[in-house]
Amino acid sequence: MYGYLGGAFFCSLIAWYLKKKGFRKSIYEAVLILGTGFFLAFLLWQVDENSKNQRKILRNPPGQGQEEKDYLVNAEGILEQYPMRIQIEEKRLTENQKKEYLEKAKQELELLILGENDSLEQVEQSLYLPEVLQEGAVEAEYGFSDYEVFDAEGNFVKDLKEPVLVEVTAELSCQEERCLYTFFVRAVPRKKTEQELFADKLKGALIQENRKMGKESVELPEELEGRKISWDEQKENRSLVGLFLGAAGAAGIILAEKEREKNKERKRHRQMLLDYPEIVSTLSLLLGAGMNLTYAWEKIAASYQKRRENQEMESREAYDQMVTTIHEIQEGVGELQAFENFGERCEISVYRKLSSLIVQNIRRGAKGMQRLLEEEAWEAFEQRKAQARKAGEEASTKLLLPMGMMLVIVLVILVVPAGLSINV
Repeated sequence: MYGYLGGAFFCSLIAWYLKKKGFRKSIYEAVLILGTGFFLAFLLWQVDENSKNQRKILRNPPGQGQEEKDYLVNAEGILEQYPMRIQIEEKRLTENQKKEYLEKAKQELELLILGENDSLEQVEQSLYLPEVLQEGAVEAEYGFSDYEVFDAEGNFVKDLKEPVLVEVTAELSCQEERCLYTFFVRAVPRKKTEQELFADKLKGALIQENRKMGKESVELPEELEGRKISWDEQKENRSLVGLFLGAAGAAGIILAEKEREKNKERKRHRQMLLDYPEIVSTLSLLLGAGMNLTYAWEKIAASYQKRRENQEMESREAYDQMVTTIHEIQEGVGELQAFENFGERCEISVYRKLSSLIVQNIRRGAKGMQRLLEEEAWEAFEQRKAQARKAGEEASTKLLLPMGMMLVIVLVILVVPAGLSINV
């Protein structure tokens, strides 16, 4: 028992230490989940121990049936951990209690059997026949004197033309005690609305028309009792289905296109961030070799184009923008404007920063440019490592949800049966 508590406390300390030392979030969260498992194991152990030696078991209330429990029995000198299943009968009622339940069931039945009717003297709707009464303590079975009026479920078999008196017998049982409860209901013709009466007459006219011999077609009435009649055959409106499918397809195409554009932009962004450290580092090396900035830029762009022509390298957005910058300079655009345009086209903060550094140093002269690029390259590599570390943490964090769900499922499997076994 105390081992579980110790494990929970120890895991909490480890999680606190890991968080304080700056370890990945997923690691100390996993330790916390393990500690929670230890604590829940302690609670379950307590529940099981408290329920082991209970010698009094509450019976189920009347009507809920018997209950079965499994025990391991120890009897000094003869039984040791002997498995035994016992049956606990529901609470037994005295004779007076049974009679009281039956009387109350009769009163309850008189109210429930009406269903949507106002009284048993004027039954126009189906009867409601409850199978159990008094919260399950009393069971009921029913019978009718005339099954041409009501079926076994209490529904009308046909429309009545005149009132009919029907005897209803309810056999009520409470444990071993039984009694018959008999009463009468007066079933009356249901009052039809004006619409229903007219519809009945129209059906009669159709029956007469349908019975005519020798006619190849049935003519639907155009007029009845001075009322003009129009007939619209009910058919499924498939045009709406086509419209819905078309709209759904169009929406799907639009959403799919937007998703493709988002994925394309995300891929472009990731690719450019990955290429940034290499571009800055190469610029720094070429400047250190004595090249000026524009020539170093042109050399990187030319090397990229050559590798693309030889199919040694796939298209890379950052390098494509560098090529565009060289083309602008060759076409007469000033260097300052060309490098400013480069930062705007890339639309990523690190490239805007590089563009700003280049423009400032062109204006002030190239002094110190190599050192700035080296610092920028080092910072870019550090950011790249941080992004890789973050991606790893996100991947591991995504695993916490299924792990947590599995733990919850296991705990439910353990806790629910243990909780149901507790009897106060």
